[in-house]
Amino acid sequence: MKAFFISDVHQKLVIDNEESKKLHKLYQFLDYVYQEKADYLFLVGDIFDLWFEYRIVIPKPYFQTMQKLYRISENNTKLIFLAGNHDFLFRDFFKKCMNAEIYLDSYQIRIDNKKIFIAHGDEYTINDFRYHLLKSILHNKILISIFELVHPDIGLSIGKLMSRSSRASKTSVKLERKRETGLENFAKKKINDGIDLIVMGHTHNPKVIKYKSGVYVNLGDWITHFSYLEFIDGKFDLKRWR
Repeated sequence: MKAFFISDVHQKLVIDNEESKKLHKLYQFLDYVYQEKADYLFLVGDIFDLWFEYRIVIPKPYFQTMQKLYRISENNTKLIFLAGNHDFLFRDFFKKCMNAEIYLDSYQIRIDNKKIFIAHGDEYTINDFRYHLLKSILHNKILISIFELVHPDIGLSIGKLMSRSSRASKTSVKLERKRETGLENFAKKKINDGIDLIVMGHTHNPKVIKYKSGVYVNLGDWITHFSYLEFIDGKFDLKRWR
């Protein structure tokens, strides 16, 4: 079996020079996945800096990325999409048009006799009350229903400002470490429960932690690290795209 994992691309709605360079690397990677005829491609949250799925509208700047992903799915690669904290609303676009599976919380699978647990990871941070409160507000069904009534150009512009504000907010080193500790503690618990490999993102800090009976991998991001996980015939390697 051959599988690839990426997270936290945070593709923007405005494609400037810096964003173009990032997307160029992403499309190289997706072409590589296509050429390798992978069995799975796991998109572990926040591939887009904002995803809000209107009933008949998708954001135009994401078209080429969608095209690349669709080409991969047409090549008999199974697309598994895990929701991240920048993914506000999914409907049926990925399932009907991209032949992808969507999971809002986590996903568990056995590949080459290894039990793998996959999640974006934002749910498992600790001592981060402000973030969890904000997420509960943004995912409130009533607010989402109101947001749907706004014209997409206006709604996505508001969402873009909210997303930019979220990225720009400064977080202390101490709080960042607490966030990472939350994910690590969760991974350790899942490994004690019999999981062989835990794969998450969210913290933008690529790392591999080996425990006695399992491994925790954080995928990092595609903003500064361009990191991804390659899983081939039961062996895995956290790499940086060059």
